[in-house]
Amino acid sequence: MPFESDFESVHAHVRSRMRNSGSTMGSTSGSTPESIPESTSESTRDDTFESLAADFVESASPYDVARLHRKCVSPAARRVFGRYDTPGGVAELAVDTLFEDGKEPELTSETAGPTDSTTPIVLDPGCGAGAFLAAAAARLASTGGPEPPADRLASVLDSVRGFDSSPSAVRASRLAALLAVRPLLDAAEGHAAVCGDREITAPNIVLGDAALATPETAPLNGERADYLLMNPPWITWDTLSERVKERWRVESDSERTPDAAALFDHSGLDARLGFANDDLSVPYAIRCLHRLLRDGGRASLVLKRDLLTGPAGKRLRNPEIGDRTVTYDRVHDFGPLAPFPEVDAETALFGCRITPDEGRSDEGTAASPSPSSSSSSSSSSSSSPPPSPFPDADGVPTTRWRREEPTDTEAEDSDGSAESNPPLEPFSSLAAMRDSLATTDTRLVATDPETPSSPWIRADAERRALGSCTYRIRHGVKDDAKAVYALDRETIERRGLEPDHVYPYLKSKHIVKYGLFGHDLQLVPQRGMNDDNEDELRRNAPATYAYLRDHRDRLLERGSSWFDDGPFYSLFGLGPYTWADYKVVWCRLGFKPHFAVVSTVADPLLGEKQVVPGDHCMFVGTDDEREAHYLCALLNSAPYQRCLRDISSGGKSSLSKSTVERLALPDWRETEPQRRVASLSKRAHEIVPEHVDCSKRAYNRKTIPELAAVQSRIDREVESLLVDLAETS
Repeated sequence: MPFESDFESVHAHVRSRMRNSGSTMGSTSGSTPESIPESTSESTRDDTFESLAADFVESASPYDVARLHRKCVSPAARRVFGRYDTPGGVAELAVDTLFEDGKEPELTSETAGPTDSTTPIVLDPGCGAGAFLAAAAARLASTGGPEPPADRLASVLDSVRGFDSSPSAVRASRLAALLAVRPLLDAAEGHAAVCGDREITAPNIVLGDAALATPETAPLNGERADYLLMNPPWITWDTLSERVKERWRVESDSERTPDAAALFDHSGLDARLGFANDDLSVPYAIRCLHRLLRDGGRASLVLKRDLLTGPAGKRLRNPEIGDRTVTYDRVHDFGPLAPFPEVDAETALFGCRITPDEGRSDEGTAASPSPSSSSSSSSSSSSSPPPSPFPDADGVPTTRWRREEPTDTEAEDSDGSAESNPPLEPFSSLAAMRDSLATTDTRLVATDPETPSSPWIRADAERRALGSCTYRIRHGVKDDAKAVYALDRETIERRGLEPDHVYPYLKSKHIVKYGLFGHDLQLVPQRGMNDDNEDELRRNAPATYAYLRDHRDRLLERGSSWFDDGPFYSLFGLGPYTWADYKVVWCRLGFKPHFAVVSTVADPLLGEKQVVPGDHCMFVGTDDEREAHYLCALLNSAPYQRCLRDISSGGKSSLSKSTVERLALPDWRETEPQRRVASLSKRAHEIVPEHVDCSKRAYNRKTIPELAAVQSRIDREVESLLVDLAETS
């Protein structure tokens, strides 16, 4: 149904209440009084109201409307609905990103395009205070042309369209769009309301809900948009009311709704329960792209930066939407900058386009191929590579924005006072951003090149992860006689083996990311390689010595020269490092880049005892717990995991000492970023033990939302750490 609302009656009601109560009328220009005195007569109040309104229209910028809007919507309501007004600079950058390739839209009756519209449609399906629509309107109005100002004004106001579920947001957006085209309004002053065949109307911004919108509803009226500008609601599943959750579940389960357009992108039990940390801005954005943007259309999306790496962004990084593909042409990464100071989340701007995939078709999204072409389409799709979200093999071009460091001269000229150095508002406009912020160009690449939806990391961070390793990598204990050294509890008890030389022992099957999946028991009769402790062992552990003596012939048959020196039961790979308080361990065989910090484990027979890495393990030893967790977080992070994929041989010993030594692991210096990374690793190690009460196969199939959220933060912190090191080195 059409989205309509009688705003004039609402406005009249508000004005009437203001007259009766003498309510405050805030001014963003600073040139008008802030209130209408109670003693003022009704006619004077009305005149004052009109004067305030006139002054605002004459002097305010489109982005001042957002300040007014914030006064009308409480902070609590903004948090509940995830409504955070887009700063002017970010809005202008979003529009600039739409037209980055220099293809400005044509605003003439001869405009050619895939729709029947005479003007391109620029749509914001959740327009808020109208920053996007104002930026788009200003950009379109400034492109110039030979037609009369009134005609161009009508074209601009027909081109920029939007809707919002909040009446106050719709009214604010209309005002912001009109303020943005004030030069055209001034130029057209004195013209009749109808100029030639073009009638100047109010901005095409209406009341509507993006969850229900289709191209058939206003303001699209049967057409899809050519351009989409979006700052979706920043809310998570656990903040929704039960009524809203149920509505989204039903909508996601509906057979009428293809998966690509589902509001909640889970199925089965996951769809019923929901993950508390799922960010609903993602399915919201996907649905709008899927339903409202035409083939070949372009979009700019303002979203949380963590969606580049976290599990909540996996759907965003998946290029497939029904029978179409989303390609990301540009990402603007604002890092620790705070375009939205009300939100404790970093921000990124995604510029993308949507194109049809030939040979694929999903019901409800686009027409299926004709019978005559179905066979050829099928054969071509089976041989063609899978869709990719990247414009080319090098990844997504990315601009990182950061604060400009003051020069020595600027620092000397500054006296440090707030009056002489007023704080900049870098996001007030795109010009202010370019004047006050620095940029670095890089690219985003997938951690797993074969899985585009895997976490995306910065290529310069990945490069910084390669280099010379300053940490000493050690080999686990090697014995070449498993039948002798591997013990079970029955053997220990039957032979009465002293526990002093029995240790929890790690094999590859025991190591998972950030934890252990059980352990074996192993006889370790020496403290160091070539340790000649035979007399001591015979005296202090007679049962253990007798056990080894009974297997003397088997031990002497070991062919490796590693065991030639020392007693007949000598081991290889033992030293002070074996007994370090903490060890970062991994399996060197195959390619399973899972790293964990180990120290002691509680064994029913041995009690709390130090863990010994086995023959298939490699490790780094340290006596500092935080250093161990810092190293573990680095090695498990997305930049290092991608590096390992790039440099590993893919053979039997893919994670050997020589492979991992090619990683640059910055020394532990107890910096604040390093401490944050270490704390996150420690938290991950607290989560894993809560989920290992099952088979290893079942564990490998598990999705642990809490762990995934921590991993996302680790990826982000490590990436920032590496980038900062690269920029300061």
